[in-house]
Amino acid sequence: MQTGDIFSAQTLNVVENYDLLKVETSGHGNAVTAGNEQVDAKLTSVQVLQGNVTATATVNGTAAPEDYRKSLGTPLYMTTQAVGNYGAGTTTDGKLVANTQQYVDAVNVHADTQVNSPNNSIYESGEINTVAVTNHQAYEVTNGRLESTAHQQSDAEARARTGVVLHYSPSPNLYTASAMNNYYASNSTDRGSQEHTVTQDSSGRTESYVSANAGNAWHMATQSDAAANTVTLYNTGGSLVTDTRQANGGQVQSMSVLTGYEYGEMHSTATGVGNSLTAGNGDKYVNINTEQFNDGPIDVQASFEGHTGYDAYVTAEATGNSAYAYACAECEADMTVRNSQVNNANVSASTTTTIGGSGRAIVSTSRAIGNTATYYVSGNGKN
Repeated sequence: MQTGDIFSAQTLNVVENYDLLKVETSGHGNAVTAGNEQVDAKLTSVQVLQGNVTATATVNGTAAPEDYRKSLGTPLYMTTQAVGNYGAGTTTDGKLVANTQQYVDAVNVHADTQVNSPNNSIYESGEINTVAVTNHQAYEVTNGRLESTAHQQSDAEARARTGVVLHYSPSPNLYTASAMNNYYASNSTDRGSQEHTVTQDSSGRTESYVSANAGNAWHMATQSDAAANTVTLYNTGGSLVTDTRQANGGQVQSMSVLTGYEYGEMHSTATGVGNSLTAGNGDKYVNINTEQFNDGPIDVQASFEGHTGYDAYVTAEATGNSAYAYACAECEADMTVRNSQVNNANVSASTTTTIGGSGRAIVSTSRAIGNTATYYVSGNGKN
């Protein structure tokens, strides 16, 4: 149990740097890792967070206006993570039976990354990833069996924000923000079998926000992703059985803002979802029982503003409940699905593109969906 606040922060002031600038910042409330190899094991874990978790990183480019050619970093890489409860397990050539519980009170789990560099440039590449997760539980299975029962409950606000102000960059730049309240995942890289019973409840707000502003950028992308509850499962071989219940009552907001006075190719993308399930098996047997309830409003916005340039791509996707699963048809797939989805909240997706001078191409996409479910089998033309 963690009752006090966790805070991690860094600030760098840079006049000129012509080599790598790498900044990694993280804060965790509770963390548990476990594993077994060539033996069977049982895992029982209860994690409770009652304090705030904050991770912040700031880089200030302090070049004078007449020194705009000075490099901020060649390249520039920044990663900022705030995690409330973290759990991870591995099983190799054995069986793992896991029972995990994760609880987060009405606190803040915030991750913030900021680059203030109106007069500096990035010449090689720039990448910033900001992640906030209240509950995280993940497994890796290699030639083994996993039987997992998990309960995740969050009343917290999960917030991830990335902000960038840059003078010039002739190289690719990617700036992302990802916020999740409850996240559960499992993956197998070799044959194995998996059975999951997962319950996720979220009542707090989930927000991701990314803003990048450049005077002259050749190739820049912003990506904002917010999800209240997420389950992601993949099995290479053997059986995959999952029984999941996801319920969200909190607001989900995702926003991507990108501007470039002079620009080459620009991508501004934002996604937001209340409940998401993805399950895939490279073998034949898949059994899925899923219930999804969303009562929280979903608001997704993406925008781009430029003056003179070439290509702009703007995408906003908002979803109340999403379920997606597949199995291998070449293996004579045996797929059983029971799917229930209820969305009672508003779902909104919007895009805005403004070109003040001249441009070459604009591709704008906006999608809002209450409930979506896709189940299929695939492989070598035997669908």
